[in-house]
Amino acid sequence: MTTAHSKIGASSMDRWSACPGSVRLSEGIPSISSSYAEEGTLAHSLAADWLANGVKPTFLDNDMHDAVAVYVDYIAPKQATHTVYLEHRFDLSSVHPGCFGTADAVAWDPTTKHLEVIDYKHGAGVYVPAVDNPQLRYYGLGALLDLKLPAKTITLTIVQPRYEAHEGPIRSETLDVIDMLDFLADLKQYAAATEAPEAPLVPGEHCRWCPAARICPELGKQANEVAKMEFGNSPTYDAAKLKEALDKREIVKAWLKTIDEFAYDVLEKGGEIPGYKLVAKRATRKWRDPVEAQAALEGFGDDIYEPTTLKTPAQMEKIIKDKKLIEGLVVAESSGHTLVDSSDKRPAVKLSAKQEFAAIE
Repeated sequence: MTTAHSKIGASSMDRWSACPGSVRLSEGIPSISSSYAEEGTLAHSLAADWLANGVKPTFLDNDMHDAVAVYVDYIAPKQATHTVYLEHRFDLSSVHPGCFGTADAVAWDPTTKHLEVIDYKHGAGVYVPAVDNPQLRYYGLGALLDLKLPAKTITLTIVQPRYEAHEGPIRSETLDVIDMLDFLADLKQYAAATEAPEAPLVPGEHCRWCPAARICPELGKQANEVAKMEFGNSPTYDAAKLKEALDKREIVKAWLKTIDEFAYDVLEKGGEIPGYKLVAKRATRKWRDPVEAQAALEGFGDDIYEPTTLKTPAQMEKIIKDKKLIEGLVVAESSGHTLVDSSDKRPAVKLSAKQEFAAIE
């Protein structure tokens, strides 16, 4: 099996397919893990263990349990009707040296000749699409070629429970196998482009996962251009200029994020940065031993306990089969507005008459 340190593996295709120059720039630079990445790795491990053994593992918190349960509830029924491969590693070095990956789950239905590849995303901050997703297609191609199954169609599915997408937590794209063979040609082209002597550096949202982001000259240049843009409180503004700044805001965020993570790593390892230091986060008090505390405080009666908390609508839907009962008791309230690209399928918020009048003024 190919080494797990390939620069053109499936998990990073979103980045290197868009920015082929990042592969060469990243050589010799180790990836810095984050608490979010570690949380995601743990969630994947717990999900795989739950599905493999049929026994719910111990979770750190209810949020992680509820998220992983959405993925498990989607995969588990398939284990009775399909051949399911969990954490399926595949090697596509025959397509191009260094191409490999691990699909979270692959489900094969021999009666319909249908293959489904499911990718679990624990992250809550970045929307992951299923349609035209190069990383997901990479996993699909890997499963198709590695397992050598006579599939006619293939469904590529993203399960992202913690991101409130308009399609819901589960979204898919179904393709004919011939489409995957077209992607094989694309993969070869993308991989070959990373080896070109003048492979371009192309800043974008993918920079947030690039090991070389903090030293990338193009990323720094883009961030500086945005920093020089000025927008005052005047009612008149340059819409095109504002759009340009908004289009590049994720680039700036990625640049700052990688600098922060690198600085944190330097200080964690004992290094020094003039003017900066690490300090302990605000301490949260907790019982040293909950059982011991309960025994010592029992004389105070029920005052030592928190009131019972009602489960969320999502949790109750797993217990009560009468969905109409739940729907009649639930109201969906937005917590505010979110700025998104115009390609987002959610309808734009309608301005009130007062807001429209203010905009005209």
